[in-house]
Amino acid sequence: MPIALRHNVGIEIQEFVFPGNLDADDGLAHTIAERIGAIPLRGLHGPFFELVPASRDRLVQQVARSRFQRAVELATLVGAQHLILHTGYFPKTYSRGNWIGNSVAFWVGFLPDLPEGIQLHLENVYEDDYSLIAELIDKVNAALGREALTVCLDVGHVHANSSRRIEDWIVGLGSTIRYAHLHNNDGVLDDHWGLWRGQIDMVRVLDLLREHAPSAVWTVETGPSDVERSLIWLKERGYL
Repeated sequence: MPIALRHNVGIEIQEFVFPGNLDADDGLAHTIAERIGAIPLRGLHGPFFELVPASRDRLVQQVARSRFQRAVELATLVGAQHLILHTGYFPKTYSRGNWIGNSVAFWVGFLPDLPEGIQLHLENVYEDDYSLIAELIDKVNAALGREALTVCLDVGHVHANSSRRIEDWIVGLGSTIRYAHLHNNDGVLDDHWGLWRGQIDMVRVLDLLREHAPSAVWTVETGPSDVERSLIWLKERGYL
């Protein structure tokens, strides 16, 4: 938290990606809320371990729904305006049509109960092509008649897991990107390195985000030791 205050930025809470913290009472959430009271911009990263909202199995879907609903409760408790959840996509497990159909049904059922003041962003992980998320977002929002679901673009995941260029993802998803995770890697593993280290041309990425997704919130999602240095890197280049 002192880093956020020193640099006058928001914070993304990641403690609740872990099942043990989800299952605990609300004491941790209240403690976090007290500690970040001076930080107005807040996001919460929800759980994702083994959660598959597009599953054919009704019980597996129920587990995902229960975990995501708990994330919504916690986001409310800590005053988060942004909730980040994973799509749960794994390559070569479902046909595209089945995955899209099951995912649309899940999110159309889930989103009407989302409290006002919380924006839900779906994050890419293993998707090879941005069009999968684009189609999902379009169909969910069309079914609900409003912009209820947007994208969290994780540029490190794109670089490590997609055959498409990050530039293609940014231009292709455009203004549906309302949140971005920034970190770097070598194109092999999801290493969450500092912004200055790795193969991603971060200046090019940030300039494209400014152009095509001007409303997106940027979050430095590096390892803890690289967070402040990444913020300084952003400041030195006029991004912060």
